Amino acid sequence: MLNIYCNASGQRINHDKSSIFFSKGCPQERRVNIKNTLNVHNESLSDRYLGMPTDVGQSKMGTLKYLRDRVWEKVR
Repeated sequence: MLNIYCNASGQRINHDKSSIFFSKGCPQERRVNIKNTLNVHNESLSDRYLGMPTDVGQSKMGTLKYLRDRVWEKVR
């Protein structure tokens, strides 16, 4: 699927910058298989992507508070 997208768009995947995140319930064997299939070996979750928190989780209040504070900072 990713190769089809790359061929159609002309974009390429930078495997050095790519990472993948799994939920805590994902079995190790499945993680290894997926990472090998996608050729993505960096398993991590960064705190932010394009300035927004990447992990919202169950409590959305922290994420929304962060966003509200940033908006108010710009408005003032």
